[in-house]
Amino acid sequence: MPEVLTIASNPTVAKIINASEAVKNQVTQLLSYLVEGHEHMTAFTRGGWNGRSSFFSQRTSTFPAGFVHLVHGELVRAGHTVRLVKHPNPAPLGVENPIVDEFGNDDPRYDFQLKALRQVEKHGRGIIQVATGGGKSKIAKLIVSRYRRPTLFLTTRGVLMYQMKRSFVKDCGFTVGTIGDGHFAPTRGINVGMVQTFVAQLKEPDLDAETREIIRQVSEKGLSIDKAAARKQAQPVFEAKVKQRNRMTKLLSMFEVVIGEEAHEAGGDSYYEILKHCSNAHIRVALTATPFMRDDAQDNMRLMAAFGPILIKVSEKILIERGILAKPYFMFRSPQPHPKLRKTSPWQRAYELGITTGPYRNADIIGMAKLANSYGLSVLILVQRKKHGPFLLDLLRDAGLTAKQIQGENDQDERERALGQLERGALDVLIGTTIVDVGVDVPSIGMVILAGGGKAEVAHRQRIGRGLRAKKTGPNVAFIVDFTDELNSHLRDHARQRRNIIEQTPGFAEGILKPGQDFPWHLFQKKKAA
Repeated sequence: MPEVLTIASNPTVAKIINASEAVKNQVTQLLSYLVEGHEHMTAFTRGGWNGRSSFFSQRTSTFPAGFVHLVHGELVRAGHTVRLVKHPNPAPLGVENPIVDEFGNDDPRYDFQLKALRQVEKHGRGIIQVATGGGKSKIAKLIVSRYRRPTLFLTTRGVLMYQMKRSFVKDCGFTVGTIGDGHFAPTRGINVGMVQTFVAQLKEPDLDAETREIIRQVSEKGLSIDKAAARKQAQPVFEAKVKQRNRMTKLLSMFEVVIGEEAHEAGGDSYYEILKHCSNAHIRVALTATPFMRDDAQDNMRLMAAFGPILIKVSEKILIERGILAKPYFMFRSPQPHPKLRKTSPWQRAYELGITTGPYRNADIIGMAKLANSYGLSVLILVQRKKHGPFLLDLLRDAGLTAKQIQGENDQDERERALGQLERGALDVLIGTTIVDVGVDVPSIGMVILAGGGKAEVAHRQRIGRGLRAKKTGPNVAFIVDFTDELNSHLRDHARQRRNIIEQTPGFAEGILKPGQDFPWHLFQKKKAA
């Protein structure tokens, strides 16, 4: 039977008023998810629980405010009359179309950037899904410059935090506070911060846990201490953490605008927990190329719970058609496997023999890099394990190619110096670990060799994106090399998952080369022999 309902919401929580049990059950089901690992839990194995949980509380009739659009739509479709009640979003204080870089806002290829801003103005919260290379950082600058209110820009990576701080200062003229990577220097205006720092300081202090830690530390020294004495020692540590947490929650309540960069990366409930304390952040935007692609359904739902629905979607195909991204060509190679690798080799051994130390596979990587270099293309080789890099470095140098490796231990200046060398042609090949999955913009990269295997969709798209920046000179194309890794069942399954991602992505699928088909080298002029 149709009902007249009210959904009242603030930035963090929404409540359905006067809902019947039938409506509550409907919303419970709508916001339910299969709990990760439920099949191993006693309640499920004994048949007393179906393995599902929900973001809706039947007791309080509340749910995270990011689901308001979803719940409202579902209830209206069910025939109910639903009234939405909330405070109006804060008005922007900046100019309508702020100029945040030297290119301005007049290039029609990038019209989606201002459209994204307009969506934020209209809805206040949501996810801006823009494929890698579409200028998510510029969209962030547009939002910040348009609102000019207390703002927190959140990221999971130090490299992105510092990049955005420089951009906000240089391009927008803001004074910017820093919260993360050992810094706690917030301002009343624009701030950049790291998710990990907030999560650590928001953790609920536990006096009993601190007491146990004191006892453990004393025991490791071969001494003993009674619980009362340990508790007394733990008390100031506990109180300091309480003070620290209160400081952080107070700070979060100050922000009116929160932007989550690469928001898909936050594992578990980190973004969700942080945003719960942003009680005045009516404007909250997630910037990501790959929302809702995590394996855990609860993680995917938390992203919407914290930020809201997708406001705009800009695909790889759109960016390629507009020339914003280079046209990719994908080659899947099948070099001879390691002679000791077996179909049933366990995962760790398979990875070591089939990828890290596989002589034929590594030789094929070097051969492709050398061929690309002969046509003047710079090469980025992406590995997942640091120890893989030195194997390849030695082979590259033996082949007469100049090469370097960058990884997490390198500081920002070292990474930028190496990337600059690659762009200028002072390096033929750069080997990168996962540190270059995001925040790397080198338009000169002509070939990306995906040497590290793996299956994670988000990471795979990011790695491909490293080579898709529009080229400043020459043909606007990029050559992507991957491997079928057919012999071992683990490596083969991962390779098939990677290929499936390409086949299912418009703009990528069209560039898959057939077996035996070569890259269109004719687009480039072969370098003259020295």
